[in-house]
Amino acid sequence: MNVVWKWLKDYVDIPWDPQEAVDRFTMAGLKVESLSDQRLDLSGVVSAKVLEVVPHPQRPDLKVGTLYDGTQRLSVVSGAPGFAQGNVVLLATPGSNLPGGITVSTMEIAGVPSQGMVVCSNEILSGETHRPGEDIILLPGTALLGKRAQDLLDLDDYVIELELTVNYSHCLSMLGVAIEAAALAGKPLKLPKPLQEWDFAGFLGSRAPAEQTGYTGEFRIGLPDPDLCPKYVGKEVRNITFGYSPVWMERRLMLAGMRPINAVVDVTNYVMLETGQPLHAFDLDKIQGKTISARRSRPGETILTLDGETRDLAPGTLIVADGSGPVAVAGVMGNLTTEVTPSTKSILLESAYFDPLSVRRTYRQMKLRTEAAIRFEKGIDPSAQPAVAERAAWLAAKIAKGEPGQGYAEADHSSHQVRRLSFHTGELQRTLGVDIPKEECRKILEGLRFGVTPVEKEGDRVLDVTVPPRRVDIEEEVDLTEEIARYYGVNYFEPLDLDRAAPGGPPDINFVRKDRLKDILVSLGGLECVTNSLLAPSDIQGMGWDQDDPRQKSVPLMNPLLSNESLLRTSLLPGLIKVAVSNQRSKVEGGLFWEIGRVFFESLGEELPREATQLAIMYYGTTRPKTWIQDQGEASFFGMKGLVESLLALLGIQDAVYLRRAGMPFHPGKSAKIVAGGSTLGEIGEIHPVCMKDFDAAGPLVMAWFSVDALLALAREPSYVEVPRFMPVERDLAVVVSEDTPVGEILQCVRTSAENLVSLEVFDVWRKPPVPIGKKSVAMRLVYQAGDRTLTEEELAEDRKRVLEALSARFGAEQRL
Repeated sequence: MNVVWKWLKDYVDIPWDPQEAVDRFTMAGLKVESLSDQRLDLSGVVSAKVLEVVPHPQRPDLKVGTLYDGTQRLSVVSGAPGFAQGNVVLLATPGSNLPGGITVSTMEIAGVPSQGMVVCSNEILSGETHRPGEDIILLPGTALLGKRAQDLLDLDDYVIELELTVNYSHCLSMLGVAIEAAALAGKPLKLPKPLQEWDFAGFLGSRAPAEQTGYTGEFRIGLPDPDLCPKYVGKEVRNITFGYSPVWMERRLMLAGMRPINAVVDVTNYVMLETGQPLHAFDLDKIQGKTISARRSRPGETILTLDGETRDLAPGTLIVADGSGPVAVAGVMGNLTTEVTPSTKSILLESAYFDPLSVRRTYRQMKLRTEAAIRFEKGIDPSAQPAVAERAAWLAAKIAKGEPGQGYAEADHSSHQVRRLSFHTGELQRTLGVDIPKEECRKILEGLRFGVTPVEKEGDRVLDVTVPPRRVDIEEEVDLTEEIARYYGVNYFEPLDLDRAAPGGPPDINFVRKDRLKDILVSLGGLECVTNSLLAPSDIQGMGWDQDDPRQKSVPLMNPLLSNESLLRTSLLPGLIKVAVSNQRSKVEGGLFWEIGRVFFESLGEELPREATQLAIMYYGTTRPKTWIQDQGEASFFGMKGLVESLLALLGIQDAVYLRRAGMPFHPGKSAKIVAGGSTLGEIGEIHPVCMKDFDAAGPLVMAWFSVDALLALAREPSYVEVPRFMPVERDLAVVVSEDTPVGEILQCVRTSAENLVSLEVFDVWRKPPVPIGKKSVAMRLVYQAGDRTLTEEELAEDRKRVLEALSARFGAEQRL
């Protein structure tokens, strides 16, 4: 955003020079990219009076005049309409300079010498020749002769370039910056005509005076898609005179970074830069059916935009159309067939509110980012459209000699409500460390055009604050804190010790446990991953979840930037699988990887999705290289199961049970659900071959996922256990059971039936003779230890008997001798 210094001073009496203003803007949070001194090199271009004009002897389209600049008389040849006796003009004398490195000299034109040239706006502002129909600059008859063009037209200026972030979209206008400057300087804001008659930029929005609400014309507006265009105002201006803008307006537009075109278009651009509300001017006589409709485009529709290109409109693109078809890409650019031309006599000024996301999507698709699109994208005042339309009509009447119609045509389906916040000034002490008086807070907010009403209670420090509609960045109390901080002055904030700002009390136990969980995973040799929370539809489909599985019903983004990042993830597993695929392509042979992150699920009846935190672990490929003392290690289901058991044990979760056959994406014969404390913690298993094929992954790929909330809820703090004074006793036990009996359930049965058992592990599973077909032998090592005595053989025999009876009753197990 280029802020033109003298233009800014039209709205507020700034008591500083440009450099000090830049410093103050910077301290108030407006990032200033540069301050430049914009001076035109117009030495020798001065005011002169045309004393006499006679026809050119050789050229009937030219005239020869005698001009006096206060010190000398010069003979000049020109064909401009304004080159007439008695007029005061700008004369570029021989040796004078024009922009673009042009030096004016005496030259002969059809045999008659011309000592210099009378100039038009285009010649002194850009150094280019006059435009079709452009006349020379005519000065008031009272203008002093021989005065420099810069002084007469006030052309030299300063430009402050602001680099504005999204939360400063209210400064994408001269009036927006003027409000900031007025608040900094403690000066009143001076609104131009006819905005003075409106409550423009105020905390109640822009409301029309009663006499301006009536519209008597025949023009009508339709809004069939109010979700994309809830408000549209059309203002008629008739009997305009086509021409070019005055020098002062063209100079300001050029300094602001825009190219002057003609008086009508310049007015729309000028008012957009002034107010932040984009405008567009249609040739009223070229609009078919006296109706404008802001609607979604239909299949096959195209538009010839102002840049001369015919563009295909993607179905659903928001457009402005008349009875014959599209006349503008809403919020981006108009079409060539309804543009303002020299034959235009009447115009329709469009002042509308278009959905920011719709405009952003459209200009990205078309690769056509305009100044209007930038403002719509970042958010504009949803209430200012009528006031801005009247301002543009007033300027069009002044500059293009038009006649504004009575009132304006309007369609309004907006549901905008003025936002009101209750602000407790005591929060400033907590958040900023500074106690700012309530009256000072009120003064700052009112200076920024907020409505402020103190709560009338003794000792109460609450302010009822009404947010101006143009401040789309203000949503909650903390935003008001920021406004007060930047205008109170960060230089008044004193440094404090960190311990005074840090919250006291013991740390949150779940935070500590989650931190410990990460340490455990690292200690087990895992590498942390951070994957994208956005997935492609193919990623969800590739996991093979059932249609009624919540993980299959992912939440789509309203406006995805990429088609393969259009859904919020419902699981961490797809992201880690893609990590494995990428690693395999990069010749990373294997490893242990993990991630803790958020997943998202549909939330019926609520605007935002439901979030949960999960842990995912992945084990694949070569986990240990082969050396001369050990074989190569490979990822396996049981390797992952052992890792998970270690993780749960370190968290203090002792009663986890593994239930067979977790669902997709796991292999039905190599997977399990993990249950503890009556709830499912997660799942573990080898990824199903179908899923591996869909993701183009090489196997085996073993993974596990957990609900972090469930893990933390069951986690237990480690407690001191006295070192036993008596020796442990080991006993082996082998039982023959059915082949389909899960070993985990056998171990669980042993643990619940044995006494004084401190360790239990399987050291062999045998399926060959003499074990019968369809059976398997499970050999276990049981370690017993009592804390108060040495266990006797009688006690151990009794315990073995009790364990065998329990195994026989539940699984039909027989002891293998």
